[in-house]
Amino acid sequence: MKLLIIEDEPLIAQRLIREAQHYFGAKLSQLSHCEDIEEAQMLMNTVHFDLLLLDLNLSGHDGFNLLQSRQIQNGGSVANFQTIIVSAHTERAVTAFGFGVIDFVPKPFSQERLFVAFERFERVEHFEQLVQRQSADHPAATIVIKKMGNIELLALVDIDHIQADGHYSNIVCCDGQQHFYEKSLEQLLRSLPTHFLRIHRSYILNMHHFKRLSIGAGGKYSVDTRFTNEIPVSRAMYPKMKEILGAT
Repeated sequence: MKLLIIEDEPLIAQRLIREAQHYFGAKLSQLSHCEDIEEAQMLMNTVHFDLLLLDLNLSGHDGFNLLQSRQIQNGGSVANFQTIIVSAHTERAVTAFGFGVIDFVPKPFSQERLFVAFERFERVEHFEQLVQRQSADHPAATIVIKKMGNIELLALVDIDHIQADGHYSNIVCCDGQQHFYEKSLEQLLRSLPTHFLRIHRSYILNMHHFKRLSIGAGGKYSVDTRFTNEIPVSRAMYPKMKEILGAT
């Protein structure tokens, strides 16, 4: 697992590092420390962290701004990490849980209290893995997503198309909602039923919502669904699309 500590007080940061190393041991593949939100943002843009230990007062800046910015960046979902708040501002605990954090550890903290939070993180991760396996056993029904730290099941019938987002994916639903997903299109396609078709290097289409295949200006191909217009189709996939549609 990969853990990021965001704490601007050196002594507290050093203690958090020691306690995390003591608790997780060999499970830690990366343990990083940042002192401010900007540094953390830059690092999180390149590294997929599983867990954040986040202070709320970072040299006068609000730690919640980090969670809020990630939510906006990921279209309302923070799908690829869990968060434990470590802060003296206990009056902000209700707000913290509204952001979907899994625990709020008050400062000053004991090893025992911090370890309770770590145990909670492991239980959440274990439950998520169980749900993912159940979803894999029933690929025509649902897909597991995380939204602000919460685990949800998204019905595949509600998915219109899926777009590549770097090494991750952006799931676009029929109602316009979007969900950040922490796997690539290649990884995601392996767990989807056959009516999800890779029509472009950056797009997967739910053929159950197909409406129209078109040729536009300059010989560019696109698909309209009942909910979205002009989803790109690659030149290589256009003949296959025609074949599939002819067969149906």
